[in-house]
Amino acid sequence: MTNLLPLLFQKRHVLPTGRMPIRIAPGPQTEAFKVAVTSTDGFGVCMFDRGENKHQFFHIGTRVTVEDFDTSKKDGALIVTVYGHESFRIKSLEQNDNGVFFGEYHTLPKWSEIKARNNQQLLADKLRIMFDKYPELDNLHRTKEFHNLSWLCQRWLEILPVPASEKQLLLNTPNCLDTCDYLMSMMLESH
Repeated sequence: MTNLLPLLFQKRHVLPTGRMPIRIAPGPQTEAFKVAVTSTDGFGVCMFDRGENKHQFFHIGTRVTVEDFDTSKKDGALIVTVYGHESFRIKSLEQNDNGVFFGEYHTLPKWSEIKARNNQQLLADKLRIMFDKYPELDNLHRTKEFHNLSWLCQRWLEILPVPASEKQLLLNTPNCLDTCDYLMSMMLESH
């Protein structure tokens, strides 16, 4: 059986066990969202970057389901809060007549829980500060796993402005250790 998901392409990315509000733009994204809400499996959120004269779409995404939605007071756009279930790699893409992209995919292995060591506690400490500073971000995460290095690394990848190509490389690893090293070097460098 083929695994097919409707796909939305976003500049921001949600990862497994993460929650994030995403903006659904009018046009193909609205059509994709209509298809997605009727799917029992949810839909895929994949990253893209805007380059000179073109968009670059990336192959690793996250299967999500809708938890809540609202309309933006600013411009009336649909704002959808999604929950990330698992990461996947797109094998092939197809587009229907309404402009909706579907991806044939296979699920990537979940990063296993790794207990954060004392020298990695900086990731947890700075994330607590970020949650205190931005209550809307804190409210998205009902269950917080500050002891779990995989959870911490995924939350940082969601919120830091890391280029999508680098995020893709980090997500394409069997565990969070490369991501932890990457994040720790960024944080220690900023001191």
